Amino acid sequence: MYNTDFWGAGTAVVSGDSITFAVDPAFSLSRTVAAGGAAAAYARSSDSALTVIAKSGYGVDFGVATTYTGNFQVANGAGGNSVGVLGNGVLSGGSYANGVFTGEGSKASYGGGISLYDGASGSIGQGDTLPANGSYEALQASLRLSTSLSVGSSGTSSVALTSFGYAFQATPVAAVPEPASYGMLLGGLGLLGMVARRRRGAPK
Repeated sequence: MYNTDFWGAGTAVVSGDSITFAVDPAFSLSRTVAAGGAAAAYARSSDSALTVIAKSGYGVDFGVATTYTGNFQVANGAGGNSVGVLGNGVLSGGSYANGVFTGEGSKASYGGGISLYDGASGSIGQGDTLPANGSYEALQASLRLSTSLSVGSSGTSSVALTSFGYAFQATPVAAVPEPASYGMLLGGLGLLGMVARRRRGAPK
């Protein structure tokens, strides 16, 4: 489940245990100046950008790999020209029932950012990983996305964040025996005990 108010409807592509979102075009910035002195930034945050719920018989690992893509161009100069992209948040472990996520105390920061300077240009393909540590019925991720640029000398600088993606891992959950199974197990142990006692008491 994802927050359509944050991401927009129809922006998600799911592949296996990964989900990638097309990012709002408002995260694309560009400034051209003759003598420097320009800046721009755009940012959005969500406390519940994404909620991941494990399939029956599985738990979702408390960890995540994130990737973001885009492109950039930084004006040439002797300093003062830069662009940046940031995508980070907090991952919470918990349970999910009746449309409500309930956190169970485990939280960890994830994600990262990148800054680029004078004369650099190209594409962005950044990845960050929060290693798995246990598993839960559900995970919820807050997120802050931002792009920024600063032009301190003449020229054009631009930066565009085009996608942001998550990759999770699932772990099978060991089945808990039903009460009847416990009864059969205890009965079997009892029979083994009787056989052992008879063998000990049999004439040699």
